[in-house]
Amino acid sequence: MIKYFTFWNIIILIVGTFALQSCSVSTTNHYYADKKFSFATDIDMAQALEMMKGLMPDSLNQDQDFLKMEKYPRDWKSLYDLQKEDGKITTNQDSIKILKKLFFKGNFDANDFKGFSVKSEPLTKEELAAAGPLMGKESSVMNNSAFEDWDGKILRIDTSKLQMSPEELQGILKGDDKGDSASPEEMSTFLNMMDMDFKNKLVFEKKIKSIKGKHDWIKKTDNNTIEAVFNLKDLMDKDHQFKDKDQFIIIETE
Repeated sequence: MIKYFTFWNIIILIVGTFALQSCSVSTTNHYYADKKFSFATDIDMAQALEMMKGLMPDSLNQDQDFLKMEKYPRDWKSLYDLQKEDGKITTNQDSIKILKKLFFKGNFDANDFKGFSVKSEPLTKEELAAAGPLMGKESSVMNNSAFEDWDGKILRIDTSKLQMSPEELQGILKGDDKGDSASPEEMSTFLNMMDMDFKNKLVFEKKIKSIKGKHDWIKKTDNNTIEAVFNLKDLMDKDHQFKDKDQFIIIETE
C-alpha cells in the first residue's frame, strides 16, 4: 500500500509476544442508487497494543520510531498524497484518479496509537475492482469482497467468500515479504492465537424491499441496514456448525 503501512508486521509482532486478545475490524458500506459504492473501515488494536506495550522492554517502548506509528497521519490523507510523500507515486493517470478517492489515517488517544482507518469516496464497480490492488494484499483482511456485487438496486452476497482457509490467510500475512518465513508449525501457532472480530454494516440509500436467503451471520437491523458479524476463527473453521447457511443472499431495494 505505502512504505510505512505495515499493519501485518505490527500484528505479527503482537502475536509473537502474546496471544492477541482483541482486534476488531468494523466496516460500513454505503450503496447508492447510481450503482456506486463506498466503504469506511476502522481497525481497532487498542487493547492488543496496550498489552504489547506492557510486555516489551523499556528500550523498545522508548523508541518512538519503533513500528513507525508516529508516521501515520492523524487526519485523513489520500493514498495519492501518502505515496507522493513516500516518493513512489505512480504515473498511471487511472491509478492516480482512484488513489485520490481512497483515504487513510491513524487513530490516536492523545499520543497513544490505537489503530487506523481507511475509507473511500463513492466508487464505480470498475474503480472498486482497481482499488484492491492499489491498496495491497493487506486490504483482503477487511473481508469486504462478498459485499461488492451491487447494481444500484440489488446486492448479491456470496457467503462462500466470507470464509477463508488458513492457507489464504497465511498468503495475506506474508504479502510480498521476501524476508525470513515462518515454519508451518510457527504459522499454525500464529493462526491459532489470532482473535479478530469483523462487523460489516451495509447501508442502502433506498429502503430494503426484500431479502432472499438466510445466513447466521447476516441480519437486517432496520429498513435500510443489514449487519454481518463474524469472527476470524469461524471464518477459517470449515466444520463450523450453522443453523442457516445459504450461499447466496439477495437483497433488493425499492
